[in-house]
Amino acid sequence: MQKQGQSAVGVGVFIVLFITIIVGVILLIAVAQSIGETQDTRSYNSSTVDPQYTAPADTVTIDLEGQELLSTPTVINGTAGSVQVVNTANYTIDEGISATTGVKTIQYTAAGSTYDGALLNISYDYGTEGYIESSSTRSIVGLITIFFALAIAIIALEPTIRSGVLNAMGK
Repeated sequence: MQKQGQSAVGVGVFIVLFITIIVGVILLIAVAQSIGETQDTRSYNSSTVDPQYTAPADTVTIDLEGQELLSTPTVINGTAGSVQVVNTANYTIDEGISATTGVKTIQYTAAGSTYDGALLNISYDYGTEGYIESSSTRSIVGLITIFFALAIAIIALEPTIRSGVLNAMGK
């Protein structure tokens, strides 16, 4: 009778272990994807997309793509095939809260009326929504995935180690 009871316990432990590992792997995939998105950076170049930005009137702000400005932007007057770099005294590009969405975004503000209505090609590197600013935090968040995977491996190996199978195989 004891052997049959021990067998039932072993099957129960195996089922719980199997379900735990499956759920852990599914959660690991979801966590890893989310962490990847928080560290994702992109380059934006409005000359390769349609439509280009139309320069607003003096002191008017328009929202650009991205949340975290990571590089110095370049603005080129794209009207009628012109390849004229716009002087930084004619605009400001910075992070701010969007008046339309209420979310932090990169914004272009015109300073002067020199380029009102002109098509602009704007290029810059940016962090996507949820981008983590702090490099140390990005490093720590990257370690979360590694420790999560190690925890799943330990859960999977724990019954094997406890049963003494490794001792019987080697010594």
